[in-house]
Amino acid sequence: MRKSLKISQNPEESSSGFLRKFTTGRGDVRMDEDKGSPTIILDRGMNRDECKAVCTSPLIPLREKLFFRMIYETTTRPIEVLESKIELWTRVTGEITFPKTKSKFNRWTKKFIFGTPKTMKLTNNTNGMLRHYIGNRKKGHIFINERTGGRLTLRHFEKQIDRWGKLLNIQKLQSIKPSGKEYHLITLMGLREAGERHHDLAGGDPDVSAKAAGHSKETKAKYYKKVSFEEAQESFAKHHPAFTEGW
Repeated sequence: MRKSLKISQNPEESSSGFLRKFTTGRGDVRMDEDKGSPTIILDRGMNRDECKAVCTSPLIPLREKLFFRMIYETTTRPIEVLESKIELWTRVTGEITFPKTKSKFNRWTKKFIFGTPKTMKLTNNTNGMLRHYIGNRKKGHIFINERTGGRLTLRHFEKQIDRWGKLLNIQKLQSIKPSGKEYHLITLMGLREAGERHHDLAGGDPDVSAKAAGHSKETKAKYYKKVSFEEAQESFAKHHPAFTEGW
């Protein structure tokens, strides 16, 4: 006969202050209390001025600025931009193929479907910056450590965009988790989301941008519609009949 498991609460807390200890007959079990909803400080995504600052500021080094621009222009995931290679880029036209895209899980077959390579076109300015950055290199990863020659890590660029966001005085606190962990406005994924949103607000087809970004319309509607106050005002002024018809 199976014995029932008795759990008695012990008020002792861990050093972090967020894991409460429970004592059972089989040893201690820790339960994470940091799974609650975060405290929202700023409920919006990056606006155009903030995106323009991290994509055009003369203070930001060429390599980092180029990485930021490629994310914003192509709405490609940062890790996919990091995997881009010189041999998959056309110098003349500015077309670039990202070889590794996100896999998707098929809930019917219970298998992962590997992502297909995605080809996008860079702006003339970004393509010119890319030619200057690559120089005489013929193959290999685009974004490398100049000292070792190895591919840079995503953590490097995450630190850089946070650093430059603070130096340009545009970094803002977005939310705080129950554990005290902070989430900020100016991030790599925030830049990607903003690129897609700004395309749509300018009159682009939302279905096309969702396809280019590599996610479904449902995912986009749930997670990728962080419209700022200024963008909402601009959109209403352009499209709402009360504004357009002068009611």
